[in-house]
Amino acid sequence: MNSTYGSSESTASDEEVGTEYFVQQGVAIKSLSKLLKGSKNHKNAETHYTGLLRIMKYRNAKFIEWKPTEMSIFPDIDEWNIVDTGYKQNGKNKNDRNSIDIKINLATMKSYKMKKHKKHQISILQTNGSLVTFLFESSPISDFVTALKTLLHTEKEIRHHRPTGVILVMGERQDSDPLCQSIKELKIFPDQPPTSTVWSFISGFQNNPVEKTYETFAKISDVLLTRTPDTRPDQEVAELLNRAEEDDEYTMLDHPPPTVLPPRPAVKSRGNPLDQTTFYLSMNEEGRIINEDYIKKIIFHGGCENSIRHEVWKYLLGYYPWNSTREQRINIDRQQKTEYERMKVQWMNMSPDQISRFNKYRDHKNLIDKDVYRTDRTLDFYAGEGNENLVKLHNVLMTYVMYNFDLGYVQGMSDLLSPILMIMNSDEVESFWCFVGFMNRVNTNFELKQTGMKKQLNDLHYLLTTVSPKLENHLKKMDSSNMYFCFRWLLVLFKREFIHSDVMRLWEVLWTDIPCANFHLLICVAILDNEKDTIINENFGLTEILKHVNNLCERIDLDKALTTAYSIYEQLKEAQPSLQDSVNELLGFSISHTETILSIDSNSREDDYEKALSMNYT
Repeated sequence: MNSTYGSSESTASDEEVGTEYFVQQGVAIKSLSKLLKGSKNHKNAETHYTGLLRIMKYRNAKFIEWKPTEMSIFPDIDEWNIVDTGYKQNGKNKNDRNSIDIKINLATMKSYKMKKHKKHQISILQTNGSLVTFLFESSPISDFVTALKTLLHTEKEIRHHRPTGVILVMGERQDSDPLCQSIKELKIFPDQPPTSTVWSFISGFQNNPVEKTYETFAKISDVLLTRTPDTRPDQEVAELLNRAEEDDEYTMLDHPPPTVLPPRPAVKSRGNPLDQTTFYLSMNEEGRIINEDYIKKIIFHGGCENSIRHEVWKYLLGYYPWNSTREQRINIDRQQKTEYERMKVQWMNMSPDQISRFNKYRDHKNLIDKDVYRTDRTLDFYAGEGNENLVKLHNVLMTYVMYNFDLGYVQGMSDLLSPILMIMNSDEVESFWCFVGFMNRVNTNFELKQTGMKKQLNDLHYLLTTVSPKLENHLKKMDSSNMYFCFRWLLVLFKREFIHSDVMRLWEVLWTDIPCANFHLLICVAILDNEKDTIINENFGLTEILKHVNNLCERIDLDKALTTAYSIYEQLKEAQPSLQDSVNELLGFSISHTETILSIDSNSREDDYEKALSMNYT
């Protein structure tokens, strides 16, 4: 069964001409099978009572409308009346399958939910307490849900910091057509598909387990990482990111603000970088680094000199253990080279005939071929045609596909490898294993379901609520609290936000895990806090924030961002007893108490649905 969006005209029962916004066939009404329970036909009732589901836009209102198209048994009129959905009976002949209209005014919708393990079923609760359940057994539910969210302002209900599964309807959008049009005209769709195809593509992000999720992720990454501003207008990017939030597993929780924080303390300015003398003097006669923490602190406060990055990064990225001896490191080099060559030869010796029957591998290879050609080409290291460093970048990425085939290659990975290959002086083996160490830290950023990205965005929102509740309130008011304008920051760890030399300094600071493993989130908070007055005073929404954030590219003062982030950390550390446990856990503080979640209250909305079902069906 197919669903469509369009602009065809239809006439309502009172002869008013309306616009057909959404149409989907093969949708059943659950109430019909309930009414027939006990009859010999009740087991097949749900398939018998299918119909045509539409969303209609009339002059003064919008309605969800359903008409039966296939009925072998028609319930008695009195029985039908208990399904109080605002239907209209257009005739007296109860055997006429077109004699009943179910019409739900969007203005009367209170909430809706899908069954947790049956996403083909959606129940709509109205303000008068009546409820109707639609079954999508042979047709997709995703397009219908996405259509609702383009017409309605909705929020996910949160109780005790947990989603209940209920979507609250906050009101109708004033005009959803420009919203839909901005998606329709997104430049990332090369063939300019019709609106229904666009929404099917976006909603597929939540429903199809592999293909659609991977495809959508790749599209978002492509827009944010590879498109120039003139080919990715901020409004279009904003809407694409908003639509990605339809993923049912991603919920931006409402986080209660803590008590008033103490003043933000002044912290010392950035220090000098780790130099060659200090680094080598930290080793004993066997070549072991005798004070790992001391070296990491120097790097955290000042980075390290470029001349020794080739050695220091191997420690920071786990290629060498900190307590390894010189002899052990020689053995590590030998072993890692052998292992790298073994994996590299696997893909290099794959015949075209093998590749033709290996779709997933072929997709990874095609994406790598495309991305390598456009990675950091403005840098001398990668400039020019026939550049051997591009070949080595390609080789390392292809070998990583063989090393971690479950993850393979996702756009953005070439950004992370590029500086490593430069620092390792084009050595493929050292670059590969350092890249493996880096990916071990950030691989969840590139997972198909984006679990890592979703968690980081939620954690970032939690920190922002704690540190800058005024800014967070503004974001919530402007429907921008999803934090998607920070998507690129987190995906490739600010690779596009700072100049090349600053990126290397920033990464080595983060690799120390000082003062905590989530210091990169505090850097995000620091940057946003520095831009807070502009965002609030200019009344920026998601599109404007995204544009503003993009304009910060290579203009952010790294030292200021790092200093502010560390000051925020010290501020929160002082306020630790009054912080929520989730914040304490994020920052590595000890948790003084265990938060208790009352499951009974969290199920209260579920009880509302069960009560409505009982009122309607018994």
